[in-house]
Amino acid sequence: MKRLATAIVLLLAVLVLCIFTQWQLNHLADGLTAQVDHFSLCAGQNDMQGAAAAIAEARLGWRSRRALLGSILPHTELDEVDRLFEVSIQAAKDEDITECRLRAAELSALLRHLPEREFPALENIF
Repeated sequence: MKRLATAIVLLLAVLVLCIFTQWQLNHLADGLTAQVDHFSLCAGQNDMQGAAAAIAEARLGWRSRRALLGSILPHTELDEVDRLFEVSIQAAKDEDITECRLRAAELSALLRHLPEREFPALENIF
């Protein structure tokens, strides 16, 4: 009976951890996407200082959660997001509006994709 109770408790702990991790990932992706969209909006309005500040703030938020993300996401996806942040920052420094908006669209799409990629599904189990 003790083994069954221990197994149930461990299963519940893993379930709670998975739900919390998914919630954190959704919350982070939504926040970063909003910041990247603000970057694109600033670039579209030719406010390159605002755009540079917005993308720098988004990158700082991304870097602060990198340890959590490294434990649940493939490193290739993390590297791609890092690369897009660097390219976006460089485009803001170069004051290239078209490049800023293009990179913002790419980065926003990738950030929206991250929670969907890790969403548990029956296809992943069987």
